[in-house]
Amino acid sequence: MRLQRFTNYLLRNRWIALVLTFGVTFVPIVGIVGIIYAALVTLRKNLIEGGWLTLAATLPYIISFYLSGGHEPGSNQLVLWAAMGVAVLSNVLTWVFACMLRKQATWSQILQVAALLGVLFISVVHLAYPNVADWWGEQLTSYYHQATTALTGTIKPEAVNPSDIQLESINITKQYATGLMTMAILFNAILQLIAARWWQAWVFNPGMLRRELHQIRLSRLAGLLFILSLVLSYLGNSVVLDIMPVLYMLFGAAGLSLIHYMFGLIKSSTRWFWIWLLYVTLIFALPTSIIVVALLALFDIWLDVRKRLKKI
Repeated sequence: MRLQRFTNYLLRNRWIALVLTFGVTFVPIVGIVGIIYAALVTLRKNLIEGGWLTLAATLPYIISFYLSGGHEPGSNQLVLWAAMGVAVLSNVLTWVFACMLRKQATWSQILQVAALLGVLFISVVHLAYPNVADWWGEQLTSYYHQATTALTGTIKPEAVNPSDIQLESINITKQYATGLMTMAILFNAILQLIAARWWQAWVFNPGMLRRELHQIRLSRLAGLLFILSLVLSYLGNSVVLDIMPVLYMLFGAAGLSLIHYMFGLIKSSTRWFWIWLLYVTLIFALPTSIIVVALLALFDIWLDVRKRLKKI
């Protein structure tokens, strides 16, 4: 198997792996392989070597940011800072979560810790900057002007101010902007860790990842806090509204785990067709679909669907 031979070669030659990790990260799209390999080394070998590879997979983003002029006044700082922030923080969290997984933490625990970090970060931001939503509104409006100017080449009178629909979109987005950014970082970190675990499972422990991901079930404390958050968000609490994207990510992941577990019980060859159909439906039904999946995970906390299905 080529992947197995290539993986064993990299694991034996740490300096070649370090140089390749650093170099490949500069390549768009393909560069994500660098942090995935760093997480694999963390899982397979040790935390220190994985940490050095994580650094090698992160420095190129910082270097690219400075070379693109993202630190200079007048540049499109919102997009550049956001892109670099998501990439750097995602890589660091990927390594942290890989350390947890190596220490025998379950995926349920990792997801709940990730959500807790997100909730704490958003709460601190709102505590330190009570008007953060207004700041996001200004940044999004400024970005709209820059994007319009870039598309048209000139500033036209009708492009100076956003339309009513665009203003409404900005006013809605600014309430969730910090939460959406936080969710993007956490989601990216978890996705990279899953890819690293898949790599490990494919080469060394076939079937391991599937068994692990099918058993994600959240704690009752997480369920109670989610219910409280749903009530407070309905009442319009600004902090909780910003936190909701992170909570929906947490419960959405747990809900998808349960759905995949139930599909795994199907022995028919058409199982994969129904899984693909499910994801197409979920994508086209957003955001309603993620709410339904999250509620499924919430009910599973008390119903323990897997245990009930085993008894059938």
